[in-house]
Amino acid sequence: MFKKYNTSKTIIIFAPFIEKGGIEKNLFLFTNFLVKKVDNIVLITWKKGDKKYFNKKIKIVNPSLFYQKIKNRNFKNIISLMLLIKSIFNFRNCLIFSFQSNLSVTLVAKIFNQRNIVRIASYGWMLNYFKKAIFYFVLKLPTQIIVNSEEMKRILKEKFGIDSICIYNPLNKSQIDKLKMTENKFYKQNKKILKILFLGRLVHVKDPLTLLKSITKLDKKINYELLMVGNGSMKEKILNFIDEHNLKQSVKVISNIQNPMQYLNQCDLLILTSKYEGLPNVLIEAQYLKKYIISTNCKTGPKEILLNGKLGTLVNVGDYLNLKKKIEYFYYNKKSKEVKNKLSKGFKYITRFDFDNNCKKLQKVVNQYLK
Repeated sequence: MFKKYNTSKTIIIFAPFIEKGGIEKNLFLFTNFLVKKVDNIVLITWKKGDKKYFNKKIKIVNPSLFYQKIKNRNFKNIISLMLLIKSIFNFRNCLIFSFQSNLSVTLVAKIFNQRNIVRIASYGWMLNYFKKAIFYFVLKLPTQIIVNSEEMKRILKEKFGIDSICIYNPLNKSQIDKLKMTENKFYKQNKKILKILFLGRLVHVKDPLTLLKSITKLDKKINYELLMVGNGSMKEKILNFIDEHNLKQSVKVISNIQNPMQYLNQCDLLILTSKYEGLPNVLIEAQYLKKYIISTNCKTGPKEILLNGKLGTLVNVGDYLNLKKKIEYFYYNKKSKEVKNKLSKGFKYITRFDFDNNCKKLQKVVNQYLK
């Protein structure tokens, strides 16, 4: 049974699948900020252990131990939606805020006549024609839509005729400054070595093979070390590629990603090869740490973060030969005025992602729909 709270201000946040990605990082930051401003916040999520990421004032709702054995993601989502419906009956005048499963949450909110905010943080669903067709109608139902890039805002307006509010991902500088510190040395201590970092899940969407293909074509004079920090369904394929192309001496795969800032702080060059994104936090964090960035010009986010290449380098998705050329250019010109200007401007323009400003924007939207 749920305890009933006699309050007119309750936010129910729906995020059943907490993993180790950018969406979850922003969930933690936004939710822990809001709890300081709103009396009651209820979070519906699957794993009981996830409560460690949240302020103790947040009321965590998990399924019972009986359901914890379920592994199928669709069934998990159904159970989580049942918890959402129960919560609607137990909290008056609630505002539902979905970070995941926007389609089903919006339908539940409509059926039970509840206000709801959805946050769209990835472009991937646009590539599914079935989802795109359904969303064409469903996205007209939420009380408010929040996106994390101006590019996504334009896409929703042009393709769906829907207005949305852009609120950038908040950059927690103090947390980065704390996490980046370590005595461990992840790269060889040689100034002539180009320290390259791939930081992300080893999955099809992140396209790590494009980076490895580019590495095999690099000028033999370039002494480099590549760390691929992440885990995922393509890990075995990545390891096989490294073996087949004799890259073991120069490429390491590190699955422990408890503290990615330590790796990011020690690299020279961050490379992102994604097929699509939302607004990749890792690029913003790299700018704060003054690391040079080469990224695919995928939808959405990288072009916006890098100001069309003024703050880094953009390459076409899957173009490993051009990526190879851009890596070589950076290696031979890393002390040039052009590269130094991009790094300094990148650091300057991270004010767009100021933690307090963006969290306060979200708070303002939330307050507007709380009775």
